Amino acid sequence: RVVVAICLILQVVALYAVANHSQRNLLACLIAFFVGGYITDTISGMFHFSFDYVWPARFPVFGPVAVDFRGHHLKPGLDPSALVANITRGAYGAIPLAIATWTVTRTADQTWTSFLTVAILMSTSVWMLGFHQIHSYTHMGSKLPAAEFNAAVVEINQLPTRREQKEAFIKLFRELGIPRYVRVLQRSRLFLRPEVHWRHHINFETDFSSVNGWADP
Repeated sequence: RVVVAICLILQVVALYAVANHSQRNLLACLIAFFVGGYITDTISGMFHFSFDYVWPARFPVFGPVAVDFRGHHLKPGLDPSALVANITRGAYGAIPLAIATWTVTRTADQTWTSFLTVAILMSTSVWMLGFHQIHSYTHMGSKLPAAEFNAAVVEINQLPTRREQKEAFIKLFRELGIPRYVRVLQRSRLFLRPEVHWRHHINFETDFSSVNGWADP
């Protein structure tokens, strides 16, 4: 809770500085929203790949995280109800981005380019704060035992066509109690779609991104 509180305070301070930028404009904010989402998705995918394939278990700091990631493949049971824990993981990345946003806003010239830069940094910080919570909604959370979920994934993967697989996954995740507004965001591709992310848990070689999937190609 302390980490989350510190992050939110820093983000509010950074946002206030961005909002008072002399070159603020709606177009730059819109661009920053999508660029920030893409950057966060790219970072999440690169870290996910590295924890899956690069870091050995005994490597300091990153090794234990890699072990946890690989265990997540065997038991993909992220829980959306663990809000504080999920947001805390995002806060570790969001805090330095918020500090960078405030620093650049205070030191850079008041130009359109500088506003776009700080808007992108601010957007990335916000996306980063929520990335693990967003990722948790692609899984069954606490609604379905991991063994049952994995069995369903294998069964659906054996369906003959991609369309049948997609429809079966949509039905599966509808039964897991994902909030309606989250499903809307998933179907609009602002959040990572469960019926896309399952591909990673089938072969572990594609779809590493954890936010919206924009960077997966």
